[in-house]
Amino acid sequence: MYDRRIIKGLVYQDGEFKQTNVYINGEKIALISPEIFEAKQSTDADGLFVAPGIIDAHVHISLHGAGGNLSCDDYRSGSIAAAYGGVTTFIDFLGEAATVAEMRDFFREKMEMTQGALVDYALHASAKELKDSAGEMADQAAAQGTPSIKLYTTYRPSGIYSSPQTVEAFIERSARGDVRIIIHAEDDALINHENKDARNLAQNRPPECEIEEVRKIAEWTRKHQGNSYIVHVNCGETVEMLKKEYSDILHRNLYLESAPQYFVFDESVYKGEDYYRYTITPPLRSAEQRETLRRNWREISVFATDHCPFTLDAKRKAEGNLTVMPMGMGGLEYLFPLMHSFYGSGVIDRLTVNPAKMFGLYPQKGVLAPGSDADIVLYSEGPAVIDKLHSAADDSPYLGLEVNAKVISTMSRGNWVVEDGELKEGSAGKFVFGRL
Repeated sequence: MYDRRIIKGLVYQDGEFKQTNVYINGEKIALISPEIFEAKQSTDADGLFVAPGIIDAHVHISLHGAGGNLSCDDYRSGSIAAAYGGVTTFIDFLGEAATVAEMRDFFREKMEMTQGALVDYALHASAKELKDSAGEMADQAAAQGTPSIKLYTTYRPSGIYSSPQTVEAFIERSARGDVRIIIHAEDDALINHENKDARNLAQNRPPECEIEEVRKIAEWTRKHQGNSYIVHVNCGETVEMLKKEYSDILHRNLYLESAPQYFVFDESVYKGEDYYRYTITPPLRSAEQRETLRRNWREISVFATDHCPFTLDAKRKAEGNLTVMPMGMGGLEYLFPLMHSFYGSGVIDRLTVNPAKMFGLYPQKGVLAPGSDADIVLYSEGPAVIDKLHSAADDSPYLGLEVNAKVISTMSRGNWVVEDGELKEGSAGKFVFGRL
């Protein structure tokens, strides 16, 4: 007899849905079979879709933003929002380190912040201009189970900028295959840092900032046969440039991530009275760039949120001044329904198995298969409206949007975190050690 079973649902395996049943013992999937076997607890999924738990590979929990503001969600509130969105693993970031000792300290500090998590979490390392070598930093990141290292090619005034020499050194080191280099790609020299009006975000950071920086990264990646990953791609022109000029490394050495906000909104929102709700970096783009991005969605390997919500009051009080405006918006809860509304089940791999493989979590995460963690989401298809917030945030630009999928229940390692829309308290999230 099995501990749990989910029967009569359409179960996602190998890129398609099949009428079958999932059997669970403890925290693991024990069997997937069309046959009916006994279990201590049973869930009838008739009429529902059964998919692997979603992995949000890009979140910022308790991040210190401009103006002394702290992003709304801690590990408890963030994981509640995650569970309501079918997210069973999210990946947060360590502080930007210049030395091995700093990286080790940032890891310890972050692990002390994770109490209260209801779903699992992994971590990306981060770096800035180095005092130790890229090789030493990469060795430490891999050893502590955070084998992805984020670099910023902008934010020079904030002290987290990485020079071209540092970025190339990390990409060269990544060719060994045990680390992946994540890059926030904007050419800092092309940004207008003087204009502090948030309404001009899109003009201050024009598309060329991303396009030209990504071209440099692609050159270094090709040269060293490195292992690179560009976060929050927002310009469709960037993708078309890579298809034309770097098809030999795209999906082989160079991978792309994008976020729902760049598919849903465009820069016209900065002309509205509530422009401050959309203040993010990189900024939203023109309708033309957005449409080009939408057409090229198959070139995006991972969809993630860049989840970083601040209170509406904090945004409003900045009065459009970028010096004190906290940048970011939430999305953990809405990642799956938003992207499903664009591309249906075609998004599932980009939310599950792809990020699991990218960041060393596969096959523990990302698939429904015997031996994998019993991370499972049950959802229905049909018209729905985003009308609730389960994050600690008090606002979301996504409120009121129509979607075509609704999460019903979310299971993390064999325990329901959300069941039939109700939060359960019987689960506890764990750190997932990444290994490429």
